[in-house]
Amino acid sequence: MTKQKTNNFIEVFKIFFSSIKTYFLYLDKSAKYMAFPIFGQIISIFILFSITYYFNINVENIRTLSPFFQEDSHLYGIFWVVLFPFILVLIKAVYDYIIAFEALNIMFYTISPNKKTKDIDFKSYNKAIERRLFGYIVLMLIVTLLLVVPPLLFISPIMGLFLCLSFQVHALENDSSPFDAIIRSFKLVSKNVIPTIIMLVLCYIVTYWFLPELFVWAFDKISVTHFFINISIPFIDLLPISAYNEVLQTVGMHIDSVTIAKYIVEGVIAFILVGFTLPFRCCCFTKLYRVYDSENIKEYSKESEEIIKRASGKKRKN
Repeated sequence: MTKQKTNNFIEVFKIFFSSIKTYFLYLDKSAKYMAFPIFGQIISIFILFSITYYFNINVENIRTLSPFFQEDSHLYGIFWVVLFPFILVLIKAVYDYIIAFEALNIMFYTISPNKKTKDIDFKSYNKAIERRLFGYIVLMLIVTLLLVVPPLLFISPIMGLFLCLSFQVHALENDSSPFDAIIRSFKLVSKNVIPTIIMLVLCYIVTYWFLPELFVWAFDKISVTHFFINISIPFIDLLPISAYNEVLQTVGMHIDSVTIAKYIVEGVIAFILVGFTLPFRCCCFTKLYRVYDSENIKEYSKESEEIIKRASGKKRKN
């Protein structure tokens, strides 16, 4: 047992650096795959806010265009009709992002990590997750509740540690239910706590802190951040900032539209970086799962051929 833990402790660093190599090997394909889920959310939200902003400052002028718009039901009905397509785009982008969160695990389990696989069928990977969509949604809800329910907040970092392989288990083990995935994750991590913590810390530092901070700094240097801040300010001015400041002054705080815009722009930059590095994190934890479950991986997952069959929609033989 000690030998196994020592091997896994060393292996986690090998996995991290090999995942960097694998990530850049497939960067073109994974970036194309993630483009709509990420930019679909950002652009649709921007358009929705733009339409709302235009409507709010021109609502009285719009009323004068036609007697039809004199009725609030007509005016706001048209407003929601215009918004509806972009709301659908936003929903689709969020849905695709959620599906990618598990589908990428199948991708990195089945492809060659060192030699680039030319044909990657993302539709098949997505289909494999969609075939078990109800269980996947239940798993996401359970994990979310375990991490954000107030009575459990003080132990949420510990919960997050032991749940970190739940989605790999659910994606790769054909018959695992949401509860099975959680239990299996607890069992796998409990035998390898320190290596798992190291992987979580490495992934957090690189993808949630270092890269976002680096890009924010770079965009500040070339005035890109300043450009988007200026675009955002008119929208933020619609907020009742003065009312917020009356409350914040009681605790010695103050906010303005520039500060809020700066946080939003930097948040968007961070969201883009975190989104496009999702494949890297999936690669890290899929490889980690393979190492932790090296003794049982064939029994549970039937190796790559069985997963590809499931992804392609072929029925599993009992």
